[in-house]
This record gives sequence, C-alpha cells and structure tokens, in this order.
Amino acid sequence: MKKIENDYLEKYGSIPKDEDKRFKELLYSLNLSNKARSMIFPEINRILNMKWKRLDFVIYLVPKPTPRPRHNGFQHIFYVSGAKDNKDIFRKFYIKNDLPMITTPCKFTCISYLPIPNSMSNLEKLIAEIGLIRPIAKPDWDNIGKTYSDMIQGTLLLDDSLIIEGVSKKYYSTKPRVEIHIEYMEEYDCKFNEKKIRKKVEVDE
Repeated sequence: MKKIENDYLEKYGSIPKDEDKRFKELLYSLNLSNKARSMIFPEINRILNMKWKRLDFVIYLVPKPTPRPRHNGFQHIFYVSGAKDNKDIFRKFYIKNDLPMITTPCKFTCISYLPIPNSMSNLEKLIAEIGLIRPIAKPDWDNIGKTYSDMIQGTLLLDDSLIIEGVSKKYYSTKPRVEIHIEYMEEYDCKFNEKKIRKKVEVDE
C-alpha cells in the first residue's frame, strides 16, 4: 500500500487539488496555438448544449442479479450463468421494437421492482407499493445494474464502456419488473472518442 501511495504522489502529488488551478496549469503546459486557444470556449459551449435522445422501456420479469462467474474445469472457460438467456430475451425485444444501436456516450438508469415479501404486514405492503419502503436485502443494487447493462450490450448498446453515468435503484411492487432509462448523445463529444468507437465497430465487423 505504501508503494502505491508513493507512486501516486510521485506522479500526481504536484498537481493542484483546486479545479481552476488545475485547468490553468494544464492550459499553460500544453502550449496551445492561438487557433486552438480560440476554440476552447466554443467547444465547451458546443458540448454543454449538445442534444440528447432518450429511450425508456419496461421488462416484465422478476429482477435478477448477475451471479458470480463460474469456471468450466473441462474447457477452462469462465462463464456467467443466465447471461445468454437474458441477452436472447432482450434481442427479441430489440428486433420487435426496431430499436437503434447506441454508439455514443450515454447515461444508464435501472429501476428494479422486487416482489413484495409475504412476511410484510398489510400496511407495510401498501406503503411499499408506493415506493416509501425500499428493499435492503439481496440482490445488491450493483449486481442488478450489471445484469441489465450487460443484457443490452451488443444490441441496443454497442458496448457498456459507453455508459458514463450509471444509476441502479431498488423498489418493491406487486408487479415485479425492470424499468430501463437511457439518455445518449446525438453526436460524439470529441474526435478522440469518435475514432475510438469507429475503430471498435470496424474490428467487430
């Protein structure tokens, strides 16, 4: 741990903690041309005013977490049980609804509605249905989020590395389901990211 701390301090210790100071230090160190300097604020405004599209859909299944990867000793392969089934189910939904494939940065929100436990009192069940009593038991919020971000990968989402913000929420309901909300950029935020994704598309093809 000491080595990790020392390596960090050696590489980043002199960089200011203050955001404005970091920006100014970077600006002066990059030796930008006059043309590049004149593009700073127009580029910031372009990204801040970029339009986003939104997709919302509901999967009427009982929310399930992603299990730990298992090892097939005979073939020496690691696999996740149920992952293929999830992808097959979503692929049919994707084709039926003629959804696009997202290749730009996106925000992913997964809202899981778990079955209301029978052991709750009738009053608790009622309050749980309107979202004021929330699940604090398994499955974990991050495992559920991973299950459904993995599920849409390769169809609706080129790759889950495109997710720049992810939210996973848990609620109870008498009608278990998973609500997915995705916001994605209409265009790329920069040439660097665009080239990176186009290169990946070419490799996959």
